Amino acid sequence: MSFTYPWLLWALFAASIPIIIHLVNRWRHRSVRWAAMEFLLRAARETRGTKKLLHYLILALRVLAVAALVTAFARPLLGSFFGWGSSGLNEVLLVLDRSASMDARPDKTNSLRDTIPPLVKSTFDQLGSCRLSLLDSTTETITQIPAPEALADLTVSKVTDSGADIPSLLQKAIPYLEESASGKTEIWIASDMQSSSWRPNSPVWSSVRQRLAALSIPPAVRIMALRDRPETNRGIRITQAQINNGRLVLDMEVLRQGFDPNQPEEVPVNISVNNAVASSTLQLAGETTTVRKEIPLPQDKESGFGYVSLPHDDFSKDDISFFTFAPKPLANILINGPAGEAGKILSLMAAPPGLPGRKATMPNTVRSGQLNLSSQALVIWHGPAPRADMEEKLKTFIEEGGLVLFLPDDTAHGTRHQFLGVSWGAMETAPADEYFRVESWDRQRGFLRDGTDQTPIPANRLRAIRRKPLAGKYRVLASWDDGTCALGQVRAGAGSALFLTTLPKYSWSNLADGHLLLPLLQRMADRGAERFSSAISLRVNDPALPQSATDVPMRMDDAQGSHPSGSPVDTAGVYRLGAQTYAVNRPWSEDNPDQITDEKIHTLLPDAAISAMQGGVENPSLVQEAWKLFLLIALGCLLLEALLCLPKRTAKRPTPANRL
Repeated sequence: MSFTYPWLLWALFAASIPIIIHLVNRWRHRSVRWAAMEFLLRAARETRGTKKLLHYLILALRVLAVAALVTAFARPLLGSFFGWGSSGLNEVLLVLDRSASMDARPDKTNSLRDTIPPLVKSTFDQLGSCRLSLLDSTTETITQIPAPEALADLTVSKVTDSGADIPSLLQKAIPYLEESASGKTEIWIASDMQSSSWRPNSPVWSSVRQRLAALSIPPAVRIMALRDRPETNRGIRITQAQINNGRLVLDMEVLRQGFDPNQPEEVPVNISVNNAVASSTLQLAGETTTVRKEIPLPQDKESGFGYVSLPHDDFSKDDISFFTFAPKPLANILINGPAGEAGKILSLMAAPPGLPGRKATMPNTVRSGQLNLSSQALVIWHGPAPRADMEEKLKTFIEEGGLVLFLPDDTAHGTRHQFLGVSWGAMETAPADEYFRVESWDRQRGFLRDGTDQTPIPANRLRAIRRKPLAGKYRVLASWDDGTCALGQVRAGAGSALFLTTLPKYSWSNLADGHLLLPLLQRMADRGAERFSSAISLRVNDPALPQSATDVPMRMDDAQGSHPSGSPVDTAGVYRLGAQTYAVNRPWSEDNPDQITDEKIHTLLPDAAISAMQGGVENPSLVQEAWKLFLLIALGCLLLEALLCLPKRTAKRPTPANRL
């Protein structure tokens, strides 16, 4: 229970007034013994206990009536969403999950997101004066909401085709809470409880708990859990689009949920290539069906775009998948460093024998200042730090979209010189018979992300005997088991620099086994080569989305009709920016229906209150006012007290005539 006007509860001291009056009345009377009254007192002594009980009951009713009246004036609010600590709120920070899965419509009418604004509005109508701020999962910025009723129509509250990162959002909320000094604040998290959004294995959670507890007024955290899901759903995604002998080859997966896996079915599908749509059918069986479609292309068409779509159901965001296709460009990889074991392993991992589209060079005879980086997809730098002239070339290369992987040199001392604000410390050696082990890495995005089938790369098999810790500011992509950084990333312009803390030499680590190094280099080479391709495939709100200071991305596909809208920051589709055409899709993790359990939530946020929310409820509210109930209680107490105070009816005395 909470109260709209909690300061009025100080008036509960008025409930002691009947007791004070009772005590004063007792003190006013003095007992005087009188022989004539002794007989009457003995006669009444046998009923004294009953009278005392009656007096105490009347006194209790008077106290309860005053207390109920005061409570009614304080306007109590009832509801499982609130506890006793919700009175006198100054601000509510609403953390809103705008991921694609929030567009599911369990009642076939309203989406999960549509449930939130009416709940917030009706609750604020009863909370009284309280400020509302919004932190959404797409822009990851805080917006002041002028009035709760405006929440439903704000662009920053609409569902997008992107994912969500709840721990990252809470981490961004903490500086705002520290600076705002709003007084008593609560954090409301509105989410469909999808595990991919909550990221229970994220190392950020421990920091979030510590920083929330360290605030001068720690906020209560309340979770609006929207766990309803459509009974059945189909989703489709393109895993690969490539050209083979003049034909477009599409590899796709169709996911089915809520259907009998032993019951096959035939489902219609639309395939659009360069906005020319053709219909086909897919034979589906089981929970996941892998399908390959080959489409003949005109002789003069080696690149293009398109989409594949299923009939709309109660979750339409996963009914469509976009793609682009073009001849795959050659990925040139430059490896700079001293000749030896590390260089050979790096060359082998960057361009494995038999893998087309890769070319690794080790220009040991060319001075670094004379290296030409304009045609390179990836630069691998190991050994001594680059000199001033080469450092400027590398920075320009990165800002233009190139990628550079830095590895430490094979010496015991650290480096004083920084590149993009990062340097290496002195070499550290693991204790005897022990190793440094990779324990956690970013499995959701980036170069160490899980595969399209959600299979993680075996990065936890990496063992190191020696390492050089990083100093400076960087984003951690992988961590050792003691929490220090194993792989860091610094963004600059359209590209990135990555920093490994160990070497692919068996005197340092087992990087040469390829558990982490091979997928890392291949993904970096693919990403670096994309800037030479006219076709790119990315995720909605991907940090690697092409940027331009002057141009705006133009929507190319006609999936939404002849005048499609949206931006690659929030809407899936095919876009063109300058000479680049790229497909943007929802994160595949949004197709995973797994939800985080309440028990797991309480391990991440031990004091969080979780309330299950349902859509489609008329006049929904998170709380209900209870002042009328307390008024009725006060009235009932007063009526009962009046009845108990009525004098008893005495037997009618007989008249003299009756006696005769």
